[in-house]
Formats: sequence, C-alpha cells, structure tokens
Amino acid sequence: MRNSIRQMLRTPFKLLLFFLFIGASTLLLTLGLRLWMETGEKLRQAEENFTTIGMVRQRENLMEAGPVWQAGAKNYLYYDYPIYEEILSESLLDFDGADYLKGPEKRPVYGSWMPDYDLELEETVAMYGIFTAEISPVEDCVPSQPVQVNIKRVLYGDARGSTQCWFCDHNNPDPPPMEKGKNYIVTLAPRGSSHLDREEVVIECIPTGSCNPVTSQCSRNGAEIAGTFAEKENDPSGQSTLWEEVTEGFYETGRGVYWLNAIEAQEKFNKTVQVLPTDSLALLPSFHEKESQVLEGREISTEEFEKGKAVCMVSKSFAQRNGLRVGDTIPLSLYYADYGDAPGYLEQMVDFGLLNARGEVYPAFWETKYEIVGFYQYTPSEEKDVNSVEIAGDMILIPANSVKASDENNIVKYGPMQMGTTSFQIPNGSAADFLENFKEVENSDFLEIRFDDNGYEQVRRELESAGNTAALLAVTGFLSAAALLLLLAYFFIVKQKRRTAIERSLGMTRSQCRKSLLGGILLFTFFAALTGSLIGKSLYSSVKGVLARETEQEYSMKYSTWQTREPSQEELEVLEQQDLELEVLVYLGVPGSILAGMLGISWVFMERNLKVPPMEVMSMRE
Repeated sequence: MRNSIRQMLRTPFKLLLFFLFIGASTLLLTLGLRLWMETGEKLRQAEENFTTIGMVRQRENLMEAGPVWQAGAKNYLYYDYPIYEEILSESLLDFDGADYLKGPEKRPVYGSWMPDYDLELEETVAMYGIFTAEISPVEDCVPSQPVQVNIKRVLYGDARGSTQCWFCDHNNPDPPPMEKGKNYIVTLAPRGSSHLDREEVVIECIPTGSCNPVTSQCSRNGAEIAGTFAEKENDPSGQSTLWEEVTEGFYETGRGVYWLNAIEAQEKFNKTVQVLPTDSLALLPSFHEKESQVLEGREISTEEFEKGKAVCMVSKSFAQRNGLRVGDTIPLSLYYADYGDAPGYLEQMVDFGLLNARGEVYPAFWETKYEIVGFYQYTPSEEKDVNSVEIAGDMILIPANSVKASDENNIVKYGPMQMGTTSFQIPNGSAADFLENFKEVENSDFLEIRFDDNGYEQVRRELESAGNTAALLAVTGFLSAAALLLLLAYFFIVKQKRRTAIERSLGMTRSQCRKSLLGGILLFTFFAALTGSLIGKSLYSSVKGVLARETEQEYSMKYSTWQTREPSQEELEVLEQQDLELEVLVYLGVPGSILAGMLGISWVFMERNLKVPPMEVMSMRE
C-alpha cells in the first residue's frame, strides 16, 4: 500500500488531473441519476394524483332570435335561443376505443322536498316578492299599459298589505280586455316601472308563469307528454295563458283545481333542495378543478358509490344554517328529475312546469334517510357559463346508485348534454387518441368535448424533458468514468510491468505484488469518487430548491394534489425513509460501483502482468 501510494505521488500533476476528472465524472453521474429518479417519482405522483376528465356539450343546430314584447318601450327585444333538431343520447359516447376510467354519465338534477329545513331558496323567493292573487280592474280596460286593479284575494305569497296595484300584461303585445266587476287569477311579479310616460307608476305588477298550471313532463327518451289541462278548453277569446277569469265554481272543477295544484307545487318547490346523483366526485368539474373542497368529514368513498350506500355530502352553509353535524342523517324525498339543465342554470331560471301531465303535484319516487359524511364548500375561481356549473346553493351530493327507484314518471325536462351535466374520466395523456377515435362516431360533429387534465400534459412534458436531461448527464458521467478508469489502469497498472517484475525478482509474492499495485489506486479512486458524489449531493439540493420555487410560481396549487393536501405524519415518515434509501443508493452506491469497476479493470490488467516471467519483462524495451 505504502509503495503504491509513493509510486503514484511521483506524478502529482497527472494524479491531480485524474482526481479532478474522476470527481467530475462521479458528480455528473450522481447528479444525473438523482435528478432522473426525482423526475421519475414526480411523474409517478402526477399519474396518481392528476386526473383527466372530458366535459361534453351538444352543439346547437342554429341560434334563433326570439322576440319579447316590452310594453314600456313599445317594441320588441330579441333574445337568441339555441335550436336543436334532435337531442343526442349520451350513448354516443360508448364507442370502440373509448378507454373510460369512470363514466360517461349524464347527471340529472333531483328535487328533494325538505319542509323542516331552512333553505337558501326561500330567501331568493322572498326577495322577488312574487304572489298569486285574484284581481279586479277598477274600470274596463286593456292592460297593454299599467291599469289599476284591486287585489281581492291572495292565494300564494305576500302582497305586503297592498289592496291595489298597477297591473300591466307587459310582454303581451295584444292582451285581451278586462271588465270591471270580474275577478281574474294571475301570478304577479312587482317590478320597477319602465313606462316613462306614466310618472305616477313607480311599481308595476306583471304576469309571470311561476305558479301557473303548466306541465313539461317528459318520457325517458325525451318525448314531451301532452297535458290537455294546460290549455284553456274552447276559449274563443284567445286570452293570455298567464291570467284568466275566475268564474263561479272555478276552484271546484276544471282550471281552478289546476291553479290550486300549481300553487301547492310552487310552495313545495320553495322548500326543495337540489340533489345531484353521481358515480364519482372526480366526474364533477368543480371537484376536479379543486373549486369544491371538503371542509369537514370526508368524501364519499369509491365503495359507497359502487354499492349505492345511503350517504351524502352537504354544503357547509346548509349545515350551519340547520345545525347539522357530520354523522347526522337527513331525510330525502325526491319528487322530480331534470335531465335538461345544469344546476348553475337552475339557479338563474326555472323553465319547467311543476305539475305532471295529469295536472297533479309530482309525488315522491324515492324516499330514505341519508347519512352526512362530509361538508363541502364551492368557491368558483372565475365567472363561468351557467350551463358549465354543476354545483348550486344548498346542493346535496349522493351516489347515483343509492336511488333504488325509477324516476321515469317524474321527469320534468329533458335536454341536450351540457358541460355541467355530462362528463367522463379517461387515463392521463390519452385525450388525443380519444378524439381521434371519436371522429369516427356518427354525429360526433354535433358534440363538443373539452378536456381538463389539471395541467398534467404540461407537467409531464416538462418532467420528461428534465428527465431526459438528467439521463444525458448520467450517461455522460458513466462514459467519462469508464474512460478514466481505463486510463488509470493503463498508467498505474499496465505501465507498471517493469516495477512488478523488479518486485517479484526481489522475492515478493504475487499477493504482495497485487497489494502493492492495487492499494494506492483503489484508495485514490474511492476518495476521488466520494468527493465527486458529495459535491453532487450538495449541487442536487440546490437544484431541487430552485425547481421547487419555479414550480410554485408556474403552476396553480389546484394543479397538484400533492401540493394542495398536507401529508400526514405517517406519510412524511415514509417519504423521508424513501428519500434516505435513495441517497444511500446513489451517493454511496455510485462511488462503490466506480471502486468495484476500478478493481475489476485493474485486476484483469494486473493478472496479465503477473503471468509474464520477470526476466522477459526486464528484457523488454519500454
């Protein structure tokens, strides 16, 4: 060993160069390996934590301008309405080549009657001040402009003590006449007057269809079920359907009964909560985008979704308003199913009838108690189209399979697929292949699919790029180290034939010669590789810190579930243990491997030297 070190120190400059080069090669190898392992782990985490969902919307065939008469301005306003020649079924999404992880599903919105709970909807209804009443004009008139009427009887809502109001059939360009002394039933919405030529009119009451006896009941395939009760039989006057005369016995037979049913249905609707059935929270855009978060309790589990357990999640505000806690049970009484609207749209407008085709209030089709497993909060990150929003105020989330009864006799509306109602989950990175296969499906041109992968594709591309760079560093380090080991073996083993021959001539055994040759070079190689490895470890820590800061600046927290969720103590311990094992593997394993490589190469050349007789070596020219 001592002779070996002494011999190597005779060429200090060459030794220093080799030390620096081996250290640099080890640095490249350890840094490249560690970064490559890190990017591989991040890719694995991304695959586990990121999800890709597709949201589907049926494109309209055309947009049609619909005129709405404005009595105050004495002209029409035009609003665009989508026209669909055919409502396409979600079964179109079941095609060869579609690799679904969950879904596809087209979610209805169920209505649950909850008379004993404090609801957000009640505040909205009170704010609008809509009421149904019998009114009688002060004089014969045509209500194309505001006319004074007496409020004879309030059947629904609150007229707030008023006995008179200004009545105008505001959106009817040709309203029928009203006669003094006759009573008319109508649902009124108080609004600020737009009749600038009538300064005395501050508030006008205009007819609205909220409590009117109408139906929009549909069959399972979307066909409307006719309800003859909704048409005023044999009415030659063509009177506006929003108000009609109250005749003798009106509430005992015919239309009056339907009006009372409609009022009952409206009162029931005011105590109704929207219920969203789904097969997975991952299919809900707001949960996918982390706009909806669980604040207390937990999410509905995969097993509960699959087995249809009677569990639910409610909004935190609903729970606070009603004094609910996780673990409590609430009774759900589902009585209508809307297959046409997204919950966000329903918060803005309800355009379906509350009576079935027989003019009756919809009975419940499913009633049971649900256990609350968690409270959630929905906080939209930006303003969205109402048809893309699948979470509404006070909404209750349940497993779709928990509803064990059919809703086919309680469908109030059936419409096209919307971004907020239809979605599916596919493997990460497969969106391009999905669209390529989907092009072959009939009527695919009429469906718009928007994918949201939480930024997975961008993260994957950048991680793969970083991984390729790390692999290049590691390969460069490996090839450099291999070349340097060969050079070391050449200069300090192969070129030492004469020295070995002299040592053997002086009586040293083969074993002693091996120690003389190998001791110094192995010690030198190990310390050079260990130094490079430790520098690589320090440099990796710095690079990792810079990458972490850049990642935090570049990506929103919602794009990474391993960043948004604080790991548990147990998970932290597992991560620390895994990191320690990787450090031992790389920072000690690489120098150990280089040392083993040096030993193997040196041993081969050394054994060749020892096989040559000493006198033959001494007679050779250098």
